[in-house]
Amino acid sequence: MNFRKNLATVFLSMTLLLTGISTAFAKDYTDIPDDYWAAEEIEDVVTKNIVPIYGDNTYKPMERVTRVDWTEWLLRALGLAQAPINVVPNYSDVTQETFGYPSIARAEQFGLIYGYTDGEFKPQRFITKLETASIMSHITVDTDIDTAILNQFADSKEIPEWGIFPFSKAIKYGLYINYPLETELNPNRELNRAEAAVLLARLMRAMDLVDPNYKADANAGDDNNADVAQEPQEPQEYILSVEHLDNYGKSAVDRVNITNLRRIILAKNVFRVSFLESFNSTKHKVGDVIPFYFKKDIVTKEGTLLIPANTKLYATVAELRDKRWINKNAEVYLHFEKMVFPNGHEYPFIARVLNNNEGVLSENKWLKPLEYTVAGAAIGGVAVGLPVGEANDRSGDGMAIGFPVGAGVGLATGFLTPGVNFKARANEDVLVELKVDCSLYNDYVQQTKTITREYIEE
Repeated sequence: MNFRKNLATVFLSMTLLLTGISTAFAKDYTDIPDDYWAAEEIEDVVTKNIVPIYGDNTYKPMERVTRVDWTEWLLRALGLAQAPINVVPNYSDVTQETFGYPSIARAEQFGLIYGYTDGEFKPQRFITKLETASIMSHITVDTDIDTAILNQFADSKEIPEWGIFPFSKAIKYGLYINYPLETELNPNRELNRAEAAVLLARLMRAMDLVDPNYKADANAGDDNNADVAQEPQEPQEYILSVEHLDNYGKSAVDRVNITNLRRIILAKNVFRVSFLESFNSTKHKVGDVIPFYFKKDIVTKEGTLLIPANTKLYATVAELRDKRWINKNAEVYLHFEKMVFPNGHEYPFIARVLNNNEGVLSENKWLKPLEYTVAGAAIGGVAVGLPVGEANDRSGDGMAIGFPVGAGVGLATGFLTPGVNFKARANEDVLVELKVDCSLYNDYVQQTKTITREYIEE
């Protein structure tokens, strides 16, 4: 009896070994029970060497996933982890000694994952479910999407505007996670290793949905030219978020598009800028360049830094109209053309003065003397430059007072005085409005755009 039992045991062991279904050999980690919700996908990514286990033979499913780890695992899942590197990523926080540098370089080369608008990749930042949904949408083939697909989830309102389409596409393709509650996406929560396994396993099972540009076979190249460095291709651009600026109640446009390559401030956004030096219209001529600057950081309501404090702006005097009689004040027409960051980076900034006179710097309208005595002496009121809107909107100072010359004619001559010149003090504020979109390219993108002067002909 014992002989038969031992023989059966040996036979069963040999069968399991030969068929490869022994639990002991199927996985090397010890912390994932067979009934765990992601057990199948974890086993899939571990046995295929997509996601590694820890040195203590654990998988740690609840550990959060860093951006560099996700980047490396995604490259493995797509078969691109060994592709030759033809680019040098120019992130301020990444060097060749950075952990995961080859994966970061390949991700930029293939256009899989990009850095942030501040020029950093942030390899050790934990990646969110929203970011991974955006990546899944980005690397899959285009299709018609009805964003109403999000309505089935109770927390869909937590998805920012820029993520609505990408998340909808990821859901349509089944490349998303809604565990433990099927009615919740938790888009802004950081991804854990169990969820990463499920996403990567699903992606590998749906390779027909992956854009050919992100597949290994499309990037294999000619083996004979494998050692020849290729010209890096310009990465594709896509919107990461839509953010907003304070426009001081002066414009209906407050939008800023944040993409993987640029921060695009849309035309008609309004900024408060300051004279760098005192200004007097009598001391300047057409063609003079007038310097301005930003006193404070320009930051979106959502917290993205666009323009640092002390950035200088330069405007050219396009036209000067001297003061004239009958109370005509001097007028200064400026064309803003560029700005220079404190670090020396230069960007186009095509803008105009924003006030009641359509791009003109002039003293604000003034009050007339209210009443005169019979002898012609003023008894109430003076004519001064008045601010329009907020006090800081004032563009200059000065007086335009009509001095009466005698009884009966004092009031009339008071209305026939000359206007005033335009003056502004250093640090005095003025509002300007963008005439064309302003693109602030990330440091690693070559700025090949040129500034045209077509706006002058408008």
